[in-house]
Amino acid sequence: MEKEAQDLDHLRMESPFVVPEGYMEGLTSRIMRQLPEKSLLEPERVTMMDFLRPWLYLAAVFAGLGLFINLLVGKSGPGENTTADSLFVQTVIPAETLQTEEDAEYLEYLEIQYVGYILAEEMGDYE
Repeated sequence: MEKEAQDLDHLRMESPFVVPEGYMEGLTSRIMRQLPEKSLLEPERVTMMDFLRPWLYLAAVFAGLGLFINLLVGKSGPGENTTADSLFVQTVIPAETLQTEEDAEYLEYLEIQYVGYILAEEMGDYE
């Protein structure tokens, strides 16, 4: 145990690492000689595609997410009606454009039938 303590004391006094003679004098010039000679770097030219590529990737991600969500949450199976199917666009025809009174009566009849159909369909969804 005493011998180990003496060995440790000996190591504390002397550094086990030694720099060779004259190593530090020409270090900078030797490193600079080993480097390749290059002029100033020219900036890399950016093309339009390089500029648009991140935006195209972003658009593709959102399109993919939209399709995935539409597939996941989309319409029910075949033959099943959803509330999105029952939406319709109603056009209002001014009275002066109707040719006869029969046309007005027929359009009113169609409207009543269609509203009845929509209401029956909506009530069927709640049952």
